[in-house]
Amino acid sequence: MEMDKYKQNMDKASQEPRHPIQVVARLTGLSPDIVRIWERRYRAVSPQRSPSGRRFYSDAEIERLTLLRQVTAAGRRISDVIHLSERELHELVTWNEVASTQPSGSASFRSGNITERLAACRKAINDMKPQALQRALADARVALSVPVLLDGIISALLHEVGEQWKSGSVRICEEHMTVAVVRSFLGELLVASNMSPAGPILVVTTPAGQNHELGALMVAIIAALQGWDIVNLGPNTPAAEIAAAAAKTDARAVGLSIVYPPDDARLAHELRTLRRLLTEETTLLVGGRAAVGYRAVLDEIGALCFRSQGELQAALDGLRGL
Repeated sequence: MEMDKYKQNMDKASQEPRHPIQVVARLTGLSPDIVRIWERRYRAVSPQRSPSGRRFYSDAEIERLTLLRQVTAAGRRISDVIHLSERELHELVTWNEVASTQPSGSASFRSGNITERLAACRKAINDMKPQALQRALADARVALSVPVLLDGIISALLHEVGEQWKSGSVRICEEHMTVAVVRSFLGELLVASNMSPAGPILVVTTPAGQNHELGALMVAIIAALQGWDIVNLGPNTPAAEIAAAAAKTDARAVGLSIVYPPDDARLAHELRTLRRLLTEETTLLVGGRAAVGYRAVLDEIGALCFRSQGELQAALDGLRGL
């Protein structure tokens, strides 16, 4: 009897809205922006509002958001799984975990492919053979899906080369060659992927002072694969020109990549200026390794921040349906 009463109290507590969105973000691994999009667009959860307007979520809602993150991280679109029950989501998570640990099959094959492709890329860089690096990337494109290619090969390779350059184990010329080849490869991939002229328009660039454009190109490719029509401005674009491009194309969103430096005092002014010049209907999407260094101003201007390919896909999926 006491156990039944305890269980009833626990069930009641799990439904009590007591967690603010910052706690939800920490416990689920989702950014507050993605939680809000899933709530607004897909009704994934229904938080209670305090008299001051703050959102509060229950234990059960945190569990559901965590399951949705795990399922979408495995490659499924939020719009395809939002209707599933908690039991069905648990089953998908379990299936993904089992599949990822199988000694044979597609998961093992893909893992082996990534390891082999990265090794070929490393050898080409060490040998200073740009044509060999081009061939290795082209082979990876055939063997892997584009999302896996971008995360498992391109991002991993760029991070590795960047860290080796910092430590001195890779020369500047090797790093520059790598960036040049990858930039060309991503440009070709974007042209091949950008086949949705009737889709919503996304202007992609890096803000003034940000010269590293590879992250922006990867954002553009992911968006193109989700049916967006991409307008790529290249790197280092002043706020006024970004806003002009968005206005001229009637863009639904502007995507920015912020990679380096993480502490440019001028960038905060650029971001505020851009938000002021954009229409209220134009969403500002921001990601990249250094974006966290500008989190205060990004929150101030209401930018939608993403920290991973999965979060970017979820944000684009939500915005595309507006």
